[in-house]
Amino acid sequence: MRIGIIGGGAIGLLFASHLCDKHRVTLYTRTAQQASIISHDGLLLIKEGESRLLDNIFSKSLDEGITEQDLLITAVKQYQLQQILPAINRLDVPMLFLQNGYGHITHLKQLHSPYIYVGVVEHGALRHDANTVEHTGLGITRVAAYRGELDHLSLVNEEFDRFPFAKSEDYQSILLDKLVVNAVINPLTAILQVENGDLISNAFYYQLFKELFNEISGILEVENKAESFEHVKSVCMATAGNRSSMLKDLEKGSQTEIDAILGHILTVANRNGKKNGLASSLYKMIKGKESRGG
Repeated sequence: MRIGIIGGGAIGLLFASHLCDKHRVTLYTRTAQQASIISHDGLLLIKEGESRLLDNIFSKSLDEGITEQDLLITAVKQYQLQQILPAINRLDVPMLFLQNGYGHITHLKQLHSPYIYVGVVEHGALRHDANTVEHTGLGITRVAAYRGELDHLSLVNEEFDRFPFAKSEDYQSILLDKLVVNAVINPLTAILQVENGDLISNAFYYQLFKELFNEISGILEVENKAESFEHVKSVCMATAGNRSSMLKDLEKGSQTEIDAILGHILTVANRNGKKNGLASSLYKMIKGKESRGG
């Protein structure tokens, strides 16, 4: 199968490195420089202490245009999605979107494709440079249909080496679950400048962790709060040694996904008159750091 992956960040590189053994993968990057490096030097995957150089991945800049594909995976961050919509909105190819948050759903309505899928990625990934990605935490990719039948996406029926896919019936529920995880872990680790596991092991941080979860779960009206809390906690513990993507973005002086995550939650809170003091404070702290370049 011909698979196009839009985005040369950690998730785009991670998916390219795991799918290229079974499929013809073309990676579409934002810059021609990154595309040239991958085409010339290959893609280096670091996984469980071992390095593997992959030289069977095609790479080109998005400006060159998207060639014919059987599946298009969009792995850019949510705030970058609007920039690439003109390149994909008239395509008939099946599409899988891997953004955090919930706001990107509003963009999917305008797409022409009859088959649109939404996924959440629970793997840990770290991009070291233009053509090196480290698989820092084994997880799963949950996929649900936004438009069309899920069985049309053959990828979810395949087996990859420690890179599983799981079918979900409801795209809203998987996005909500991931949103709660991201909204609790990312802002706290970014402001406190700690690894994920410190939110559990440090008694004072853990208290903040619980208070923020209670506020967010109330805003989003999470039905089973006990189960949701244990899920967020388990993700935090499973990625204990990881530094969240939001923390890494601030350290690099890059834009974060705070608007896609807490920004969306605050919109819901304000619309429904929900308490949001802690979430609002964290949002302002992150935006303040963004404005200073980290």
